[in-house]
Amino acid sequence: MNTTTRTCPDIGAWRAWLDHEDHPSSMAEHLQACPGCQRLVADLRDDAASVGHTLSVLAPTRLPSAAEVAVARERLETGRRPAAAAQPPTHTLEPIPMSVARISTPWRIAASGLAAALVLSLIIAFTPEGGAAAASFLAQFRSQQVTAVEVTPQSQAEIYRTLNALGNLGTIKTPGSDGKEVRPEAAARGAAEQARTVSLAEAGQEVGFSLKTPDQATLPAGFDATPKVRVMPPYQIRFTFDRNKARGYFQSTGHPEVNLPDRFDGATLVVSIPAAALLEYQNGSSKDALIVGQAGELVVDVEGGKVGLPEMRDFLLSMPGLPPLVVSQLKQIQNWNEVLPIPVPVDQVHWQSTTINGNQGLLLNDNSNVGSAAIWHAGGHLYGLAGSLKASDLMRVANTLR
Repeated sequence: MNTTTRTCPDIGAWRAWLDHEDHPSSMAEHLQACPGCQRLVADLRDDAASVGHTLSVLAPTRLPSAAEVAVARERLETGRRPAAAAQPPTHTLEPIPMSVARISTPWRIAASGLAAALVLSLIIAFTPEGGAAAASFLAQFRSQQVTAVEVTPQSQAEIYRTLNALGNLGTIKTPGSDGKEVRPEAAARGAAEQARTVSLAEAGQEVGFSLKTPDQATLPAGFDATPKVRVMPPYQIRFTFDRNKARGYFQSTGHPEVNLPDRFDGATLVVSIPAAALLEYQNGSSKDALIVGQAGELVVDVEGGKVGLPEMRDFLLSMPGLPPLVVSQLKQIQNWNEVLPIPVPVDQVHWQSTTINGNQGLLLNDNSNVGSAAIWHAGGHLYGLAGSLKASDLMRVANTLR
């Protein structure tokens, strides 16, 4: 016998609820108390799973890599472009040029994986080893070291899905979003699109410290000794937990066992991404480029709420969909409050921890052996190099930054 009554939401309302469309907050409470609606929602979930399984045979065998996407986008842009566009005047907003998009795999990974790095940074910022961090849950995370976290194409996709799901647990906002919710990767893209061409001195003023340049004698043959300098503005991502919104989301996605305690309600994670300067050295006879990136430290704070640091860590690491192997790597990181995890796709990139310009860092080398990148921290600043050259040649340039 069907116990659904006229006071129950109809099937259309439940479909909208499962699709996370706007709905009264009372629907989640109604579902908990109504066996008839519980059966109806279960049937709708089964139907959706069946349809999803049927459609899955149409899916590609694998998703394109970040490098393949960059190449495809470049081909599309080249076909659309009737003629070469004139260089915009100094100080105007401009997109990152195609020569950067054509650079080797590690650099493209560093750009396309920014959102994944952010969510990993959020999680690592609340993953204390031992009980020392429990003394103050407002302890600040500052990116003073770097370490590699190995990811696969599947775990990359899972990280992105988990990052995007944060919007279902509360609100994500950035300055200039006019109060509207945004996705973290959209905020990152927005900052990159606001890159401006400036002088070296002006870029140093923007980032807050004097920029370093390599010894010109170490630059690859054919590269211009004078770099084109761009600066990207700082930006901030604020994520505020909403208990009722999170409860409804976990119920609608079949995870009623996941509970956001009342103490989390109103707590805000604040991720501050610093301004960054990019020095681009170009080869006039080819489209090869060498990029030198410099920025301050990424900082994560907690504001409001009544949640402690260990509780925040436990909840974030228990979120459905986060890859277990990634979580395991994060838990093994020592000095959690000063280590920035860098996602490294192990199917595309070889990596090693090494000394760069006298500091601990990461050296990345793509599987083609014609592209490499290096990332390290020194003196309160983050540095990165990437280019279409061998790792040994890149290291020679990196070690002369002064």
